[in-house]
Amino acid sequence: MPKQVETAQSITRKGRGITVAPSPFNKVKFELGVVLVLLPLVWLVVGRLITDSLLQFAMLFGLGSVAAAWLLLRTRATLRRLEAEQDSGAQQK
Repeated sequence: MPKQVETAQSITRKGRGITVAPSPFNKVKFELGVVLVLLPLVWLVVGRLITDSLLQFAMLFGLGSVAAAWLLLRTRATLRRLEAEQDSGAQQK
């Protein structure tokens, strides 16, 4: 008896591109990807433009801190929104 594979659970897909399961955190994941691409590029540019190593460190530390704070705030906002949706759903039942 041959095994039947359900298309929804199949790992291989016939479509092109990368698909991601729907998640409320997909926007935060995208922003994390942008940060992970941009900060190394900024590191390379800062290394060429600024000769003072203390100033380089301060700039990179500042940009990394801003990026971390941004991601933290976005994640917390998403969590609050999810909790509010769950609370309103529980009150309606």
